[in-house]
Amino acid sequence: MKNTCISHKPGDIVQLAGIDFVVLEDRGPFNGEGENHDLFILALEGQGESRFGDTNNYAESDLKGQVEGWLYRLTEKMAGDGRESDIDLIRTRTISLTTLDGYKGYGELEVKAAPLTLDEARRCAEFMPDPDTASWLATGWGGPEHYGAAYALGVNTSGNWSSNVCSNAGYAIRPALVVSSSLFASTELDLSEVSTDDLLSELRRRIGAE
Repeated sequence: MKNTCISHKPGDIVQLAGIDFVVLEDRGPFNGEGENHDLFILALEGQGESRFGDTNNYAESDLKGQVEGWLYRLTEKMAGDGRESDIDLIRTRTISLTTLDGYKGYGELEVKAAPLTLDEARRCAEFMPDPDTASWLATGWGGPEHYGAAYALGVNTSGNWSSNVCSNAGYAIRPALVVSSSLFASTELDLSEVSTDDLLSELRRRIGAE
């Protein structure tokens, strides 16, 4: 048996551990090598609900904890399917927590999974389906002690961006992650080392000639 690389393009739907994701970007081969590409993918539907947190700093938010719990369950499901080694094919990405008003004090964060940031959502808007329920972005509205400091950004079911009070529940968790396309490779039989006699024997058996 051998794995066959499958080409994916933005807008395609892929499935991982039973969850549907939309491909937002093809980021090319990992470290510039190999035939498999890294894909930036987004959960097609909300994965539960959460409030954002006490503030709009994603790094310290309830939302971040909920996404990490979701990722843990996802990797457990992958391991349960006998794919422990595939967990390393979920890449780390760096997100900017710069708020809508330009406050940069929240810095950057390295994550395996997180909601889209405002910049990511804007960049990938063409291929981002509207959510089934209003969902959070990882971007705050305003910096501390400024207008919007208690708000974070979200996307509603019509695709419009909006804001919601961070302490309000009801917005969905919609994680995005970067993964290797080899997670979605097909498996096919490699017949290059099978003898002609064995192939003919198997063919006769299947058509009832023996």
